Amino acid sequence: MRERRYRGEPGEHLVWLNFKDARHPHAGGAEEFMHQVATRLVADGQRVTVLTSRSRGTARTETIKGATVRRRGNAYTVYLYALLWLLRHRRDINGIVDTCNGIPFFAPLAVGRRVPVVVLIHHVHQSMFAQHFRWPVAQVGRWMERVGNRLVYGERTIAVVSPSSRTEVRRVLGLIGPVFVAANGQEPLAVSGAQRSEAPRIVCVGRLAPHKRWDLLIRVMPRVVELVPDVELHLIGDGPCRRELTRLVDELDLAGSVRLHGRLATPDRNRLLASGWLTVCTSEVEGWGLAVTEAMCLGLPAVVLASPGLRDSVRNRTTGWVVERPQHLAGQLTSALIELEDTAVAEAWAQRCRDWSSRFTWDATADRITGLLISEDTRRVAADGRAICDLSTVVELPVREAAKIDFTVLRSVDQVDWDAPETGAAPRVRVLLAGFDEGDATAFLSRFGIPADTLRVRVARPTDLLGWKRTGGPRGQGLRDFFQGLSAVTSTRQWTP
Repeated sequence: MRERRYRGEPGEHLVWLNFKDARHPHAGGAEEFMHQVATRLVADGQRVTVLTSRSRGTARTETIKGATVRRRGNAYTVYLYALLWLLRHRRDINGIVDTCNGIPFFAPLAVGRRVPVVVLIHHVHQSMFAQHFRWPVAQVGRWMERVGNRLVYGERTIAVVSPSSRTEVRRVLGLIGPVFVAANGQEPLAVSGAQRSEAPRIVCVGRLAPHKRWDLLIRVMPRVVELVPDVELHLIGDGPCRRELTRLVDELDLAGSVRLHGRLATPDRNRLLASGWLTVCTSEVEGWGLAVTEAMCLGLPAVVLASPGLRDSVRNRTTGWVVERPQHLAGQLTSALIELEDTAVAEAWAQRCRDWSSRFTWDATADRITGLLISEDTRRVAADGRAICDLSTVVELPVREAAKIDFTVLRSVDQVDWDAPETGAAPRVRVLLAGFDEGDATAFLSRFGIPADTLRVRVARPTDLLGWKRTGGPRGQGLRDFFQGLSAVTSTRQWTP
């Protein structure tokens, strides 16, 4: 039997492979994800090394929030540098997060089965290679993402940031390892004294890159202005498409309605965002849509295209509107702005947005990544027969029954969530059991003396894979005591499934 390498304990060394880091001029959501999780792992006592490329003006080695960032090579050579570094230090590594931003690092080539490797995929890049590379380089990139991944990673655990990405990983890339959702977290945003603008205002935040398709939004604005004459569009961000978009604004005579701000300082960005009525994202490829949930945190509903990731971060007709076709964008924007004219209606939308975005925390994301690494290490040491099954089951039960469960015997891929006790009703607890169907889940919980008639059990839908607070297994230590205490201080009213 192989020796255990990763348990998520203090002193262990985790290596995170990512093409960019926070100091890179093109840093985005993937880099935010990495640093937010790494910061929390460092706070737990782990040693984190980030291997990334080196952009102009950055140091070769730097400490960012406790993590050691080692920058070597450029966009092409960083992968070779990373493999050589891993090969040289493989005996000192307990776990690896291998981020596949289109081009994978292929960490197993350097460490073999010696070290647990979790593959992190934010979104599939197959359609993007032709936008950034010419043939045959684009074809090589597609092959590496699709075929190379399957050959090198095999049945290694895969983490994705949304149910849509999970589907893409299976259907487009054909990867065969177990795929689990580790959703983006969300930093709570608040702007003191924020008030929405009197005029209808659309505020968007994002990099001005080709795949973001901001041209779609600008091209429909003449029609929106025709129906809502005082509407304003504010676009915050910079990138290679800024000159093209500025020219498009002039060509469509939208200078009085559309403003491209470029990059803004965080306080200025949040203040402008908080003044908006809604936000928009027209990206054709998005793992999640962090800018969208950040806007929701400030009470802005979103209009988005039905792209992978965006159709998960936005709950249609609850926290925004998901548009199936670009030609329907103008109509949806217009109707949304008209609906939001009523301040009471707008506040109801804002509250739903704040409630939804608050379910996503970086603490939960870090807990999930740690759990997946522990699970992959367990599979590396002793094969787990359930691990390849994508079926999951949600069990909902009263807090008094949840207090009977020893959550440390759950697997590290299982998850736990509960309602806040201040809602007034008796809190409900939910458990997500990966690889279980309804019968398996009911039988498993009966071992703790939980009657079947107190349970609500269903096969998990895509939306059920989002917004969980804690991970089971070793990370679940203390949950039983927590639920016992919660059961003791909350209402004893009858709970019926």
